[in-house]
Amino acid sequence: MEVKNFTVNKNVISWELNDGKISIAIDWLKNAYLYSKGKTILVLVGQVDFPSSLLGYSVDGKKKFEVAAPEGFVFSYITAHPEVGVCVVCGGKEKIDGWYDWHFAIDVKIGKLTRHCPAY
Repeated sequence: MEVKNFTVNKNVISWELNDGKISIAIDWLKNAYLYSKGKTILVLVGQVDFPSSLLGYSVDGKKKFEVAAPEGFVFSYITAHPEVGVCVVCGGKEKIDGWYDWHFAIDVKIGKLTRHCPAY
């Protein structure tokens, strides 16, 4: 199951899988990321400046999870990370161990977020 032609167009994410095309309309879409290794589409959504939820979809288009930002943090963006595969960067309201911004590793099976390392 190889995902091809992953695109984000306003409030719609789309990709091709096998011989079909999958499109999902998502209100208040802020950021979307294809994590090929984990066969997961990750999406940040929210009505205000910072996204309020992280959504995870399997590559066949089924929703796997929806999680809020960790307590005391707001979501910023999704990115690759060499140690844990994929992370969401979150900004803290207060410094923790000298840093405001942190990479949180994402368990793409259930959406669990684990603080990993500072983001700078």
